[in-house]
Amino acid sequence: MNNAARITPIDATAPKSLEIKERLIAKRATLRADAEYIAGELAAIDGQLIELLGGEVGTHDVGDAKVQIKEYSRLDTKWIEAEYPAATYPQLYKTTTSVDNDAVKKQFAPAVLAEHQVRGAKSVVVK
Repeated sequence: MNNAARITPIDATAPKSLEIKERLIAKRATLRADAEYIAGELAAIDGQLIELLGGEVGTHDVGDAKVQIKEYSRLDTKWIEAEYPAATYPQLYKTTTSVDNDAVKKQFAPAVLAEHQVRGAKSVVVK
């Protein structure tokens, strides 16, 4: 791990001659790059901690800190489906009823559907 700071200094801003939208996009790109670098550094540190703590799941006391190592798991549902099919073991399966969006779009006019849209939070994508 390199000790040299790779994070963009706070005073390194886009030239003042650029329009505010361009400066915001430039600053956003810089912050995105910084965030990716930080995420990489955190992942490397976490990997080293897991290795140094023997990979043992649980809480480890390290100085004044408590370091938790967690391991996530989930049931292999493909195995259940292959070994215990729904036709033979219906008690292992649930039946859900939900709206078929494709069928709804075929049955309603677009203007009617437009009146009944649920709006979420706005987001920004810059390419």
